[in-house]
Order: sequence, then structure tokens, then C-alpha cells
Amino acid sequence: MDIGTAKPSRLEQARVKHHCLDLIEPGERYSAGQFAQHARALIENMWNRRIVPVIVGGTGLYIQALLDGLWEEEQPVGAVRAGLLHRLETAGLGELYEELGRVDPIAQARLAEGDTQRVLRALELALSTGSKGGIGADPLACTPLAFCLCRDRDHLYHRIGQRVDEMVQKGLVAEVKDLLSKGYNRSTYALQSMGYEEVLDTLEAKCTWEEAIAKIKLNSRQYAKRQLTWFRKDRRFRWINLDTWGVEGGRERVVGQFRNRIGF
Repeated sequence: MDIGTAKPSRLEQARVKHHCLDLIEPGERYSAGQFAQHARALIENMWNRRIVPVIVGGTGLYIQALLDGLWEEEQPVGAVRAGLLHRLETAGLGELYEELGRVDPIAQARLAEGDTQRVLRALELALSTGSKGGIGADPLACTPLAFCLCRDRDHLYHRIGQRVDEMVQKGLVAEVKDLLSKGYNRSTYALQSMGYEEVLDTLEAKCTWEEAIAKIKLNSRQYAKRQLTWFRKDRRFRWINLDTWGVEGGRERVVGQFRNRIGF
């Protein structure tokens, strides 16, 4: 799923090391909590080698999970969780909290005894996966230097349209057909995402190709609007309008802020 996800090209990946790509199959789910756990392990490894990691992306929930330590509930309720919920009703939270102390004392020490949601989640992880310490229980141990690169709305929407057209030209339809040939279908988790779902509509004769492209562009604009709303609520981000400063001017401001932070 390279085209519809706008994955960095092989040339871009050769120039700069990219992480968290090609981790799962299209039919697998991947939550913000899983991302936070994976990314934090990478960040710790980089810090130990005196490398400054750069977190790039537009999915606010995933970035917040990484920075602030969110607990995710995106996975379906399995047998372990169902059993814990039954025990919660019959025996109470105190018994579950005590068990968490036996199987994962690190996670228990982080949590208040009355924090039902987090106690359940930590115990579920410990019993079902052997994970210790929970996922993203604490904020990241640093103060991030955060930027939101933006553009004027009309220019932004124009570039979104260009980007969709480029995806089509690069073979988005062929990419979807290839996924279908491998046994994936509309119920596949990843194929329910923006771009892929609209292409499926055309292949199933639910709309014309022109209607599908227009819908992808509309959905992309609406998503960009939600991104801007999300990041405006996070006061850590410093906003840089590339239509005002230009790409080079934006780069200079990011580098300048970084040098001020480290005293370089």
C-alpha cells in the first residue's frame, strides 16, 4: 500500500532513514497505543546513539499517544478482557488491582487503585501478551520541539487536489486491484481508509471514476481541516505558514529553533 498512503519513495528512504513503515499486513489493526510503544522503543535506541529523532506525520491521535502516553481501546474485546469484566462485576476492582501488582508491579505502581479503565487495560496486556509496564502510561521523557507546517487554505486545497491526481497517475487503481488479487476485500481494515474505499466504489460500479476522484479530494480536504483543528488545540506546536515564509524560510526557522534549544 505505497501509493494510497503516500509512502516516502525508495529514493527518499535512501536519503534519510525512515522507521515505522511496512510493519503490518493490510488486514491487521494497528492502534495509536501500539504505535506509541513501537516508536518509543525506537526513540530510546536513537537517543542512546545520540541521534535526534524527527516525528513526522499528520495523525494527531498517534502523535499525542506518543508524546503524552494515551491508553488505547481500539482492539476488539477478547476472551481475556471479557473474563476481566466479569470478575470486575463479581469480585470488584480491588482484586484485579492486587493481581496486577503480582503480574506487572511496574504498571500497578503507575496507576491509582480506582482507575478502572487503566487497571483493566494493563492487566489485559500483562495476561494476554506478557507486556510489562503498560503502553504509553507516562508522557515521553522530554519536552518536544514541535512545529505545524501550514499553508493558506486555497493553496492547501489546490495542493491536495494535485496530490490526489498524482496518486491516480502513479497507479492507485492498479494498487487496489493488486490487493484484491491477493485476497483482500472491502472488509479488510486498511481498505476502509480514504482513497482505497473510493476506488473500490468504482470497481464495484457504485459510482463513476470522476465521482470517486472528486470524493477523495473532498474527503482529503475535510481531513486536513480536522488536522488543523486538532493541532490548534495543542499549544506546544509552533505554526509556520509556508506560503508566508516559503519552504526555505520554514526550514531556517525549524533549524534555528532547534539550535536555540541545544545551545548550538
